[in-house]
Amino acid sequence: MIIRSVRLRATTNEGEYGFSFNFARTLTIVRAKNSSGKSTLFNSLLYGLGMEELVGGKNEKVLPYALKEHIEYEGRRILVTASEVLLEIESRSGEVVTLRRAIRDAVRDSKLVEVFSGAHLTEGQALGEARPTYVHDGGGAKRPEGFHRFLETFLGLSLPSVPTTNGGETKLYLQAVFAAIAVEQKRGWTDYIANIPFYGIRDARTKVVEFLLGLDVFETNVARNRLNAESVEIDADWRKVFEELRREANPLGAVIDGASFTPSALFKENEASIRKLAGSSSVPLAEHISQLRAEYAELQRQAEQYHKASGAEAMHSVTVAMDELQELSVLHERAMALNAEQRVSLQDYEKLLAEANEDLERNKTAAKLRDLGAKHDVATAVSKCPTCNQPIEDTLLAGAVTGPQMDLATNIAYLESQRRMLMRQIAGLKAGLQASEVRVTELATRIANKRDLLTAMRGDVTSGASESKAIVRRQVQIEVEVEALGKLQTKATELFARLGQIAVSMSANQAARRGMPKEAHSAADIERLNRFQLNFRANAGSFGYESAPIREVEIGKDTLVPCLAQMELREIRTDIKSDSSASDFVRLIWSYLLALYQTSATHLSPGNHPGLLMFDEPGQHSMAADSQHALLKQLASETSLQSIVAASFDETEEVFRQATQGIRYTLIEWDGKLLRPQ
Repeated sequence: MIIRSVRLRATTNEGEYGFSFNFARTLTIVRAKNSSGKSTLFNSLLYGLGMEELVGGKNEKVLPYALKEHIEYEGRRILVTASEVLLEIESRSGEVVTLRRAIRDAVRDSKLVEVFSGAHLTEGQALGEARPTYVHDGGGAKRPEGFHRFLETFLGLSLPSVPTTNGGETKLYLQAVFAAIAVEQKRGWTDYIANIPFYGIRDARTKVVEFLLGLDVFETNVARNRLNAESVEIDADWRKVFEELRREANPLGAVIDGASFTPSALFKENEASIRKLAGSSSVPLAEHISQLRAEYAELQRQAEQYHKASGAEAMHSVTVAMDELQELSVLHERAMALNAEQRVSLQDYEKLLAEANEDLERNKTAAKLRDLGAKHDVATAVSKCPTCNQPIEDTLLAGAVTGPQMDLATNIAYLESQRRMLMRQIAGLKAGLQASEVRVTELATRIANKRDLLTAMRGDVTSGASESKAIVRRQVQIEVEVEALGKLQTKATELFARLGQIAVSMSANQAARRGMPKEAHSAADIERLNRFQLNFRANAGSFGYESAPIREVEIGKDTLVPCLAQMELREIRTDIKSDSSASDFVRLIWSYLLALYQTSATHLSPGNHPGLLMFDEPGQHSMAADSQHALLKQLASETSLQSIVAASFDETEEVFRQATQGIRYTLIEWDGKLLRPQ
C-alpha cells in the first residue's frame, strides 16, 4: 500500500485551517521541532486509516485538541467548529481511493469512513459518490460495510482465524497487523511489536509475525483444527448411536457385542451383534428368537393335549414353575447385591481419585515454587538453610518417619501412576456396573413374567378348565417378546451400519492426522525463518547494535523474537546476562520490523507485508546520528517499500545533515505550528 497524500481541514471562526502534504513512494522524512505537530501529522495518518487504536484509544478521543477543539496560532486561540481528514491511498494493483473521516462534525459520526474512487488530493479528481463504511462497531472487520473489511480487500490480504485466550477462535484483526507497520512515539518503542490492541488473541505478537512472513503454520493449524473438530463430531456421533442402541437393547435384557462406547476405527458391522442374556451367559439374539418360537410350538402342542392331562401333571407344572421362580428370585437378589457393591466401590475409587488429584496438584505446586526459587537463588529451594547453610530434607516428615522417603519428583511420578491406575479401575467398574444393571433388569422382567404365568397355572388347577390359561398367557408373552426382539434386531442392523460409516470416517480422520506435519513449522517455514534471522542480524549489525554478539542472536522458533541463550533480548534487565542498553534495544526493534518486510518481500516465497513502514521518532534515547543514518539509508534502499519517518533529529541541523547525508528522500517540514490558514 502507498499513502499518496493527506489533507486536514478544520473550519474555525476565522476561516479554514489545516495542512496538506504529498508523500514519496519510497522514503519520506517528516522533520519538525518538538511540540510543533509532528506526531499530530503521524496520528492523523493512523486516524484516516482507522488505526488510532495503536495510539491508545478509539475515534477522535486519541487526537490532540488542535484537531477538534481549538487551534493556537500567533498567540490567539481559534475555536474549531468542524474538522476532517482526507487520505489518498494506492493499492498494490494500482487502484487509488480517497478516504474521508470526520473528526468533529455536527452531522457525520467519527465512526463513518467514506471511500471515494480516484485521486482527489494529488490529481484534483472530483469526489463523486461515496461508499459509506464504518469502524469500531460489530462486524467492522467482517461485513462488506465495515471499513477494515474494505481495507483488507483493498490491500489484497486474507486475514486468518487465530485461537483466543478462552479457547475459541477470532480473526487476526488488521489493527493487530498494523502494530508491526506503524510505530508511534510514546509507547511504540517499548517492544518488538508494541501497542497491539487487545482482542483476546493468544500469542498475538507471534501470530502477527507468522502472518506477515506468510508462514504455512496458519494453513496447517486450520487443517489441524478442522480435523480436531471433525474428530469431536465423530466421537459425539458414535456415542449418540451407541447410546441409542443401548437404550433399545437393555430393557429387553440384551447386550451389545463387538462394539464399545468409545469409537474405534477397527469396528466392523458384520462382526457386531446383539446377544440375549440367558442365565449366567448370553446367546445370539437370532438363536434366542428361534428358542422362543420352538417353545411357542411346544406350548401349542401342549394346548392341544391339555384336556387329556391329569391333575397330577398340572400340579407338577405348578411346582416346577415355583422352583424356577424361586431360583430367579435368588439370582435377582445376588445381582442386586453385586450392583450395590459395584456402586459403593465406584464411589470409593472416585473419592480416591479426587484425593490423588489434589495431592498431585499440591506436589506440582510445591515443585514449581521450588524451581522458581532455584532460578532466583533462594537457598531453601536447593535444600539448604539460608542462615547456617546446613542441608535440609525435602519433606515435612523428616523427623516423624524413619527409613527412605520420596522426594517431590518421585512423589509426583508415583501419584501420576496411581492416578492412571485409579482411572482404569473406575472405567472398568463403570462398564461392570452397566452390565449388572442390564442383568438386574433382565431378571426382574423374567420374574414378573414367571409370576404371571404361575398365577395362571394355579387358576387352571383350581378351575378345571378344558383350556389352559397359563399356556395362552405364556404364548402371549412369547409373541410380545419375539415382536420386540425382532424390532430390536432390525434397529440394531440399522445402527450397526451407522457405526460402520462413522468408523470409516474415523479411519480417514486418523489417516489425515498422521499425514499432518509433526513439527509446528514446515520445511518452507523453517527456510523463511532462517532468512528472517539472517536479515535481522544484518540489519542489527549495520545499525550498530553492540550489546551482544550478533552471530549468537537467534530468532526463537516458538516466540519468533530475538533471543540470546534462549532468553528474549529486551531492554535493560539486571537479572539476565543478555542486558541491552535502551538505545540498543531500539536498534533491535528497527532491525526486527525491517527484517519482517525484507523477508516478506522475497519473490520466491512472498509474505503478506503491505510494503509500508511508519516510524514516529525512531531516534529514541539520544540515538547516535550514525545509527539513524544507517536506518534511513536502509529504508531508502528498499525500492518497493514506502517508509514515512517523522523525527526532530535533536532539533539540530548538524544531526539532520549527518543522518541524511547521501540518502535520497522527500522532505516534509514547516516552521512554527502544523495547522495554519489554508
